[in-house]
Amino acid sequence: MSEMYENAFGFDWTRLSEDEALKRMYALGVAAVLGERHPDEYRRIMQQADTAYRRSVLELSFKEGQQRAKNNRREFADHEAVWDALVDTEPVAGPPSARDDTDDRRPKGSVPTAVTRARLLDYGFDDLERVRLPEMLRRNG
Repeated sequence: MSEMYENAFGFDWTRLSEDEALKRMYALGVAAVLGERHPDEYRRIMQQADTAYRRSVLELSFKEGQQRAKNNRREFADHEAVWDALVDTEPVAGPPSARDDTDDRRPKGSVPTAVTRARLLDYGFDDLERVRLPEMLRRNG
């Protein structure tokens, strides 16, 4: 079997954007179901995440790829057709349109909406502020 993931994405990268890491994890999930495993690439991408939250989002992307491949592989004649239907190998673009999200077989490369970053979890304060007592609990002198 050809190396679909390697041919589409390659292993020659130093740093990935968050969206590119999510896209690659999704593709690794699809590839794993199709019998192509890349544990070193999986580990390298996971090491890009600097928080437990980001690692869990990457893991969700991987599992989403696995799930979609399991759900759709019977619809296609061979592994290459499944790969072509589920994985977009174009460079990461902006968010997918609502029309692209309606077809479960074709997430159109970006990242599945289930694993996109939740913006409401982004805090607008520094890391130390997260561990300080709230103002109402501090002594005034």
